Amino acid sequence: MDTIEYKDLFISESLEHLDRLNQALLSLEKNTADRNSLNEIFRTSHTLKGMAATMGFDQITELTHQMENVLDKLRTSQQDINSEIVDVLFECLDTLGLLIEEISSAEAQHIDISALTAKLAKLGAGKPDQAAAPQAKPDPEKAKAGPAAKSTNNKFFASTKPAGEELNVEHLEEILTKAEEENYIIYGVKVRVEPTCTFKGVRAFMVYKALSEHGEMIASFPDPQALQEGSFELEFLLLLLSQRKQELLQRSLKGIAEIESFEVEQLSPGQIEAFFGDTKAKVKMLVAAPESSKEQKKQGVAGRAIQSIRVSIERLDNLQNLVGELVINKIRLTQISKQYGMKELKEALIQFDRITNDLQDEVTEVRMVPMEHIFNRFPRMVRDLAKESHKEIELYMEGKDIELDRTVLDEINDPLVHLLRNAVDHGIERPETRLQQGKSRQGSVRLVAMREKNHVIIKVTDDGMGIDPVKMRRVAVERGLLNIDESERLTDQEAVNLVSLPGFTTATVVTEVSGRGVGVDAVRTKIESFGGSLRIESKPGEGSAFILRMPMTLAIIQALLFSVGKEVYALPVINTVETIEFVEQDVKFVQQGEVVVYRDSVLPLMRLHRLLEVPGEESKRTDRAVLVTEVGEMRVGLLVDQVLGQQEIAIKSLGQMLKSIKGFSGVTILGDGRVSLVLDVPSLL
Repeated sequence: MDTIEYKDLFISESLEHLDRLNQALLSLEKNTADRNSLNEIFRTSHTLKGMAATMGFDQITELTHQMENVLDKLRTSQQDINSEIVDVLFECLDTLGLLIEEISSAEAQHIDISALTAKLAKLGAGKPDQAAAPQAKPDPEKAKAGPAAKSTNNKFFASTKPAGEELNVEHLEEILTKAEEENYIIYGVKVRVEPTCTFKGVRAFMVYKALSEHGEMIASFPDPQALQEGSFELEFLLLLLSQRKQELLQRSLKGIAEIESFEVEQLSPGQIEAFFGDTKAKVKMLVAAPESSKEQKKQGVAGRAIQSIRVSIERLDNLQNLVGELVINKIRLTQISKQYGMKELKEALIQFDRITNDLQDEVTEVRMVPMEHIFNRFPRMVRDLAKESHKEIELYMEGKDIELDRTVLDEINDPLVHLLRNAVDHGIERPETRLQQGKSRQGSVRLVAMREKNHVIIKVTDDGMGIDPVKMRRVAVERGLLNIDESERLTDQEAVNLVSLPGFTTATVVTEVSGRGVGVDAVRTKIESFGGSLRIESKPGEGSAFILRMPMTLAIIQALLFSVGKEVYALPVINTVETIEFVEQDVKFVQQGEVVVYRDSVLPLMRLHRLLEVPGEESKRTDRAVLVTEVGEMRVGLLVDQVLGQQEIAIKSLGQMLKSIKGFSGVTILGDGRVSLVLDVPSLL
């Protein structure tokens, strides 16, 4: 089969399965009696194996097959779950991630899985005394339920409706009667795999999947569970209802590897029992009662219609850009309407404005992705870091369902990684230390997301040692970042904020996790680069909290327009606190810097005309304004010539050539066609 066109889909789905495996294995590690997690790991591994075998990715197929052998021992209680097995399974998941990455990059990395498969083979063999371990006692309640209650737990056959009953001639006649009304043909399919076939269950799935594209499977021998597990000799039988020609069904089976032979024959209702022969008593029906009418049949088909589709990120970005162009033109038309006072144009613009806003809202919603997509990566990371540092840590997460624009979500992944690593390495103490301090052995780290109007708040907190202001002042002096006088003038909160200075670290030893002084500094820089802020709260001995506040989307935002000389600039509203009147006589000098008094506090003043090197002389107007902006914990006043008002803008990238210029996060096009630079205040300071 030509599978290259399905590669992207395989990668996407495999990553989802890998994420699911990590979550289930973490749950199983915490509670080894959790059968649901164990079964989920087994089913997902099996599904991944089937997908990989279909695509011809042999290393993934082999690795997941060996994993299944170990997992089957665990499921049947022939082997106990222990830390060694869990560690090896985690190692398998890491290797699967590398193999999927290799497929994605299309660059051979020559990943050797032989040592890992040898470990799995050794674990799968089990100890001699475990091989004959007694089976777990059957649950009497399950026994009462009988065979019909048995679930196949089958991902491969999820599109069927397994009734769990043996071939029922009465039901079969009803099904075939309805099928005849819809012009369906009955096909009997007999398949024989090669004697050397390693993954019989995978080949059965591939046959089933290929035929299901063309019709409805109504019976099988053996049952779906046995087919999935490959628990049959060499042959299996399927009964299919289809409106397609026999030649098409035969062609769909020709490309499947390790199939020795197959037969697809058209049957009449009277030939079905003869087709199954002596096996008919064990044939399993795959469908329940038939639809009651032709109309219900149609409704049933409609109910199975595709409810969602996968769309590439590139297409979503293009759609967002087009909506941005619409917003720009809407502003342009609005200005023309005001200029010429055309009643008809004004009325049309009201409708156009509504439609544009609705379209913008829809596109924004389409781009929204739940925080779960990045949150689910962190439990495994925290678990590994805690194990490396010999600490006991529990990660609690809340707000997985909070949604963010995909672009913002991509941007905050690295900052959250830094903060969680810091919490594990710097925050949480070792168990023996915590016990001496009257705390529990196990530390807790919390990752919480919540929505606040058009912003998202993310908190990373821990119940560890906290940040000691005294120690922060001392380290800042030792590292030459401050002198003694400067450090003594700092408030406790300002001393705590030193942790975000470039190059600042309290670690005495550089490790793979921390000690280089780039963690919190990198977080603040990244968050502030797209209009967000970082606040730090801490109490020595009780723990720390790092609070991120960021916009939900970056593409189309509300901005304050202002002029400096003949230039017009935009400032995101998220950075603006308020506007105050500027009086030259109120300007004071503190340490050679200009300040103004603002609400009984000193506000540093920045003259944008000088800072941005705007051509011409600085305005001497008496009606100028100061924009009070907030950057993290600090407030700064920006002196501008005139505030033009608030407006919705579509931000465009500066491009690669201008990306390195500080002070600007992008550009926008105004209603009159002029280009306006969007100010990035943090990079100006």
